[in-house]
Amino acid sequence: MLGLLSAAVPALIAFLAVAFSGGRFDGGGWAVVVVPLGYLVGLVVGAVLLLLGRSWLVLAVFTGTMAVLVTVGYVTGGLGGGFLELAVLVPLVATVLAALPGVRRWVAARRAATRPAGGTRSARPAR
Repeated sequence: MLGLLSAAVPALIAFLAVAFSGGRFDGGGWAVVVVPLGYLVGLVVGAVLLLLGRSWLVLAVFTGTMAVLVTVGYVTGGLGGGFLELAVLVPLVATVLAALPGVRRWVAARRAATRPAGGTRSARPAR
């Protein structure tokens, strides 16, 4: 859930970029919308993969980089206000929780349970 909540930050940035642009993306203005939306998709995919027990790393990487980027934005003076604490804290907690050894063991057990017997993915007999 925290991974999906972390997706609110880039979604808000993309929404604000579209709202302030008036639908006109001259020059490189389209990147202001595409980058947060791409990041949003990455966070949602990471959360879904974790919930399915397929991968913890995707969510940990995306939420970790989100926490770093928001912190850098604050340090360089681009961000501020009460929203900042939540924007840093939620992705940071999601990163730590996704990377816990118990979560990694659970994902490894789920992945092992879905593999075919013998450890091979191919149905062909060995030569």
